[in-house]
Amino acid sequence: MSDDKLLQILLHTKVFQGLSEEDLSLFCRYFQRVPFKENDILVQEGQLRKALHIILHGKVKVFLLRYVEGKVHHRITEVSLAELEYGDCFGEFSLFDEKPASASVIATQAGELVRLSKPVFDSILETNDHIAKTIYHNFVQILIS
Repeated sequence: MSDDKLLQILLHTKVFQGLSEEDLSLFCRYFQRVPFKENDILVQEGQLRKALHIILHGKVKVFLLRYVEGKVHHRITEVSLAELEYGDCFGEFSLFDEKPASASVIATQAGELVRLSKPVFDSILETNDHIAKTIYHNFVQILIS
């Protein structure tokens, strides 16, 4: 996938809405492409993960596990929270807090995603006030919607 195609996906991703192509190009060079197969566990509830993931193609399911190692409470059944596909993102909360993943993510269809690590994300925001303000605003909108 070319940087132009990645740029077009980022332009339509909620976390990055309102940023210019020039702003987004700062992020493009740091995204890592990650292929995944059906049934791959991409994030496991309770694990410490610090990265934003954006789906390029394929599908994933976000869910709460029935049992989480080390937790006292257990659920009667697994709880499905969302189905995500092209252009959708997950892991955005991990960019702003230091807490373990609140849900698991499993691939329901093979595909590819891009991943941006928290240290790179932080470094870009620390040196670009306009980008930081826009992303923080978007994050608040995601939280209240």
